[in-house]
Amino acid sequence: MPKLGSPGVGILSLSGLHKSAPSQRITGNSSGGATLVWMAKSPPEKKAPLDIRVHPMDLKLGDRLADERSEWQVIGRPYTTAGGKTAHVRVESVKQPGVTEIRSWGAHELVSVKRGSGGEPTR
Repeated sequence: MPKLGSPGVGILSLSGLHKSAPSQRITGNSSGGATLVWMAKSPPEKKAPLDIRVHPMDLKLGDRLADERSEWQVIGRPYTTAGGKTAHVRVESVKQPGVTEIRSWGAHELVSVKRGSGGEPTR
């Protein structure tokens, strides 16, 4: 039996589990006492890209856009013209690397994008 001070062994109290330990669950048994059961951690799940709607000026490098022709990846920072009323961004085709376009939207419009890994900011 492992000692209480050894690594990986948690101390159970009324306020909960102390120290970092693998997942644990307390179950009752027929004699009225409690049994501490060690449970294995499940493997981390892969996160699917988030589908979100953003203004064109909030697009980030690596965001993916889809239209009727292809899927596009943002490769340049957005910029505005016409006094900030029109937003533009340079995109590249995912299916045909090297094919680029400059896409334009009204600055007030929302654009559907797929942003990987929970929307973490990229630099």
